[in-house]
Amino acid sequence: MGVRQMEQELVAFACGVCKGVSDRIRMESELFDIAGFENDIMEWSDYENEVPLLDERDWLRSNRPPERGQVRTVKVSHPFHMRMGEPFWIMYTPVLSSFNGWDSHPEEIEQFSFVQCSIERVIERNEFTAWLCIKILNVWMIKDYSERFPERDGREGYLEGFEMFGDRYIFNYQNWLFFSAGLQGNIGVWGLVKRIDSQYHMLVYGDWDFHTNNAYGGNILLPKDRIDGWLKQAMENNRYEKIE
Repeated sequence: MGVRQMEQELVAFACGVCKGVSDRIRMESELFDIAGFENDIMEWSDYENEVPLLDERDWLRSNRPPERGQVRTVKVSHPFHMRMGEPFWIMYTPVLSSFNGWDSHPEEIEQFSFVQCSIERVIERNEFTAWLCIKILNVWMIKDYSERFPERDGREGYLEGFEMFGDRYIFNYQNWLFFSAGLQGNIGVWGLVKRIDSQYHMLVYGDWDFHTNNAYGGNILLPKDRIDGWLKQAMENNRYEKIE
């Protein structure tokens, strides 16, 4: 196999800060049922073969949700790191939430999903980004995870990151809670929690730093007294926001 063919098989990019290539993400997790990329590293389009230039920032993002069996054109960037034809999961959020944050458009939460894809073809690429054709293998809506996945005990191994960073921000929309905590914009964690029958189920967990942007899906039953304590603390510290 020639060097050029090997380069085409691997789609990975340099960090814009240190120019290093990120490590390959682990596509399995002992704690969660899905392990994949967070949505920020992939932008969805309605283009086919003709795509904007790689350095073009102003192009029309698609608000058409991915569906199983589709072939879609997407733009990916660091820390994306996958080989041609290899299945991977990525979290999907509609375009408004993707641009402005979920807390700006909480009404879109019911459309969030994890999408399993594989790279069909590289349309165009450079050191930092690429246009790809991908095949949609599966679409699993996040709102269904409390029924899709077996319930796991969340007393150990799930909340340490939030405790480590201390001052948590909590956003509440109907029966959904969004937790986030981090350190000076360099490293952080977040979680999407659904309140069901007065219990707290974490359906998505994410962690990020300069070289990672990962998201995990599952059904983690969190300790009620601990989460109630977090909510009380966030309210006292003006780190709580609620929208009906």
